[in-house]
Amino acid sequence: MLTVKGLVLRERACGDNDKILSILSDTNGLLEVCAKGVKKANAKNASVSQCFCYAKYCLAEGKHYYILNSSEPIRNFYDIRLDINKFALASYFSELLLYTCPKNQPNYEALRLILNSLHFLSDGKRNETMLKSVFELRLMTEIGLTPNLIGCCKCYRYEAPQMQFDLSEGRIYCENCCGKRDLSVCEVINMPLLHALRYVALSDMSKIFSFKVSDTYLSAFSNITERYVQIQLGKRFQTLDFYKSLL
Repeated sequence: MLTVKGLVLRERACGDNDKILSILSDTNGLLEVCAKGVKKANAKNASVSQCFCYAKYCLAEGKHYYILNSSEPIRNFYDIRLDINKFALASYFSELLLYTCPKNQPNYEALRLILNSLHFLSDGKRNETMLKSVFELRLMTEIGLTPNLIGCCKCYRYEAPQMQFDLSEGRIYCENCCGKRDLSVCEVINMPLLHALRYVALSDMSKIFSFKVSDTYLSAFSNITERYVQIQLGKRFQTLDFYKSLL
């Protein structure tokens, strides 16, 4: 028997009354769990078998999936499901995690990141565009794709009026070292944007959600983090396209 705390990232129907849950757990990474009978009226595990529910799960090992035995709710981000914009953004977060987190390989910081993101998305006290950017860039850090933002990767210059961020390499170059680069995978960034990128990627997790980017730079910051994810992972995400169609 395995006991974990985890967040449901995805639910899908299985037969008439069962669901298959994709749960990001604290100790065992991404788990596929069969929740039997949870679509029946008054099923005991129904509330913890929905997207964005964080709970303690007691699981038995099955042939293809873990089997949900019992559960204890910790927090259900149900209100996110009632707002189409919030739901779309949370679904994008989930799709990113499902794509990047291997099964049965722990990544507690990724779980911590999504829980904090859903908390601030739920209470509505953080700008959604900023939340999206923080999640995107910090997730890349937590899965080992941290960009090298300390200084120019050739001359180690820490600051310059403008630098070029090569999104495919995950490196920055000053204007003296950038040379001829593929502009389709590069972004020119000024110091305010570079400071924002450094802060989100390199600060302690407890600090990144208190950071703010001025409206002047927020759109550019969002575009950079979004492109960095897509170029590094080599994939476009349908949930992001849907979220952006709502704006």
